[in-house]
Amino acid sequence: MRIISREEFPEENKEQEDKPKQENLTPWQLANMEYLKQKALENGEPEIPSNTSEQLVEISNTSEPADDKNEETDFEDLPTAENGAEKDEEEPVKGPKNGSFLERLPNIKHERNRRLVRRSSILIGLFSIPAILLLYYISPLGKLGGVSVKGNEKISAEIIKKELNFTVGDNLWSQYFDRKDNVKNLKRQELQIENAEVHIDGFNHFEVQVKEYPEVAYLESNGKYSPVISNGKIIPIEVEKSDGELPILENFTGSKRILKVLEGYKKLTEEVKQGISQIKYAPTSENKELLEIFMNDGNKVLISIRDLGSKMKYYPQIAKEMNDKEIKGVVDMEAGIYSYPYNENSATEDSTQDSIDQSETPVGND
Repeated sequence: MRIISREEFPEENKEQEDKPKQENLTPWQLANMEYLKQKALENGEPEIPSNTSEQLVEISNTSEPADDKNEETDFEDLPTAENGAEKDEEEPVKGPKNGSFLERLPNIKHERNRRLVRRSSILIGLFSIPAILLLYYISPLGKLGGVSVKGNEKISAEIIKKELNFTVGDNLWSQYFDRKDNVKNLKRQELQIENAEVHIDGFNHFEVQVKEYPEVAYLESNGKYSPVISNGKIIPIEVEKSDGELPILENFTGSKRILKVLEGYKKLTEEVKQGISQIKYAPTSENKELLEIFMNDGNKVLISIRDLGSKMKYYPQIAKEMNDKEIKGVVDMEAGIYSYPYNENSATEDSTQDSIDQSETPVGND
């Protein structure tokens, strides 16, 4: 039997010698070799010669790790063509497709810097907010600088400021949070104040917007007058009587009955309102709600509180008939509607009976 040796096939031996020993290469070097081959094919260059592959093997076998020598291997100087020419500096060599550690290093540094900036911003913000609040608290902007009042007509601004109990120079926010209690105290002390709202004006000023109850009548007592507001309450102060603008009430003590009278008074026409001089509460044993209404033309009207809004609208017609007959007297609307002079009895006066036939109207017809 003849034994064939490898020397008889020099071509096969040459191919075996040209191939690099891949088992001596690291995975990174294998990936880099594959990348260089693909790059050469894309550029239309021939494959990497065998001597280049052998150089890569020798470099990988003889070089120590970068961490031990603190050095980085520069693969840009390796030949990429058969003539051994260096690559163009304007076209940097890229790593393998999956990316190398050197290529990922800038991104890792950027991510670390970004996280560092974000954490620093959070810490700076956490410490800055309390510092700013502390500076604001001790600065003049954190103290009340002044109080202004708007919307008041009957109550002076000085009285409103005093009852609200705001102190200029004290802490702004502590007084602002107590504003509701201060407004309650103001409404309790000043009955004419319907509501008050406190707002911050500018940086450290309060603006108080006041709403007052309107005056709807005057209560007469011993020749003195006190205003009556729209909720029926009597303001315990003395004022001068206005010239016919508001009705004068007499003998009223409770706000509930005053409200009933004012409710009927609102239903009257302006002509009738202007003709009323005074409304007197004059109850009898038969009628606890009887009113005596004194008119500016000299007549007097007897009417119940519940009928004030429905029957008083007929007064202009009755007053015209009485003027035509030159009669000044009483217009009784307590039961029906009839009139009689002051100096005669309603049962014996024939002239007043004529007005009964003409002006008597059933109660409740509006």
